[in-house]
Amino acid sequence: MIGVAVALRRLVTAIRYAARDQGFRVLFGSAVSLIALGTAAYSVSEGWGVLDSFYFAVCTLTTSNVSDPRLVLTNEPIRVFTAFYVLIGIGILVETVRQIGMGYVKSRAEHGLVAKHARHRHGDTEDPPAPPPTSAS
Repeated sequence: MIGVAVALRRLVTAIRYAARDQGFRVLFGSAVSLIALGTAAYSVSEGWGVLDSFYFAVCTLTTSNVSDPRLVLTNEPIRVFTAFYVLIGIGILVETVRQIGMGYVKSRAEHGLVAKHARHRHGDTEDPPAPPPTSAS
């Protein structure tokens, strides 16, 4: 459970760092809107509940397997919608995840610099010694 909490904290921190860029906020809003659009489209066209529609929309955009055999597209217009939904949506989600990843890298780099500066402020002017090399057997 602690591992999940740490992972969620890191994810939120990465999103906050990425959100410093105005372009990311627009992109993130587009990704959320895209999932909401897919959820609404599948719910209306197939008569599924919101949770099933949300599940199908996310699985479709992440190219995951939809493991529920009840969730099958039954009419032609929603199949055409899905083709364009995937072509547009995958690019948006990939770029969103890439920018969140860059936010994570930036947050870790800044955290490392902050820790280094804190050591210097407390009189420790040298970096900690490197660990001794391990011998290969």
